[in-house]
Amino acid sequence: MNTFNYRAKQGPRNIVQGTIEAENKEMAIRKVIQSGYTPIDVSLAMAGAKPKKKAGQRSRVATLGVSGVRPRDIVVFTRQLSDLVDASVPILRAMAIVRRQTDRPALKELYQRIYSALENGSSLSEALRGHRKLFSNFYVELVRTGEASGQLAMILDRLANYLEKEQEVQGRVLSSLAYPFLILLVGIATVFVLLTWVIPRITVMFDDLGQELPTVTMVLIGISEFFAGYWWVLLAAVIGLIAGGTAYAGTPQGAAAIDEFKLRIPLLGGFIRMVELGRVSRTLGTLIESRLDITSALNSACSTVQNNILREEFSHVPREVSQGAAVHTALKKCSFFSEMAINIITVGEETGNLGKGFNKVAHTSERLADDIMKTLVSLVGPLVLMIIVGIVGFMVVAMLLPIFQMNLLIS
Repeated sequence: MNTFNYRAKQGPRNIVQGTIEAENKEMAIRKVIQSGYTPIDVSLAMAGAKPKKKAGQRSRVATLGVSGVRPRDIVVFTRQLSDLVDASVPILRAMAIVRRQTDRPALKELYQRIYSALENGSSLSEALRGHRKLFSNFYVELVRTGEASGQLAMILDRLANYLEKEQEVQGRVLSSLAYPFLILLVGIATVFVLLTWVIPRITVMFDDLGQELPTVTMVLIGISEFFAGYWWVLLAAVIGLIAGGTAYAGTPQGAAAIDEFKLRIPLLGGFIRMVELGRVSRTLGTLIESRLDITSALNSACSTVQNNILREEFSHVPREVSQGAAVHTALKKCSFFSEMAINIITVGEETGNLGKGFNKVAHTSERLADDIMKTLVSLVGPLVLMIIVGIVGFMVVAMLLPIFQMNLLIS
């Protein structure tokens, strides 16, 4: 048995400290929770009490990346491993079974690396830690908690549910934006063909008439001639702008500026805040219900925030909570935590059901984000269509005006 020091919250405001005997950190956290407290920080009382690694076990695992592995593959892997471990299959054998079930080279390589690490004495969490691009800190910490508490099957099941929910949300966003994006592509292609191929052939007829053309027709002919003669310059300019914008977005200043601009766009800013609220709340709910202390859970949740501005706001929360602030008090400084969310979290904190409170916030936020997304799509689709129809209509009118004038002259 090891001795652990702990700091925990008794209700939303009172901080208690003490020591507790347990086999490992996860068991210590569980005992603190069973005592009616919410753990803030749990650590070994003596550094020498830290358990030694087995012979042949590596203290550090090299960070490796495997290209060709998609997020959906990680979801399937987690679900397969969860089912096998739940069926009492040893983890090394479970990994061998998962490896045999795929024919894709990238996945076989990934599974082989994890299997080799397990075979050499590493734990599953250590084996996964070597692939940071595929398995986040949140993922690895949950697996480590499951290993230490003997509830790996339950933790993997929660992870699979969490990742499936994330994939579902992303899938809904992409499918909803597919229609406006398709309209935009067809509209751009139509305008390009009209300007570079159709209009130059019609203008030949106007030259034969020898009459003065309307101003709008002259403007359109000028644009068409420029497109027909210098389309490659425009294409190079567009590619250059995309490349320059991508490079700028890759810098910290550029990413922050773009994220701030997104938040200022009506409806889109609200949608981003609601999505981030749902993601952070879902992460915190999963971690806290998996018996992770609040400080570690908040630090892991911070890395899941994708918007740089909102991540900066949230980064102060773990420090404030570790210094004794109530969770709901620290979260009030985050603009994307609504008053409704704060109220639910406050009740959860006061009743000792903080994980359940965060899960309720996640459920509500995801539903509201879905409603905002439907509103956005219902507006973007017709707006893009109106712009394309307006441009094509202008071109048609500009081409028909000389013909109308000619008919008037003949009459």
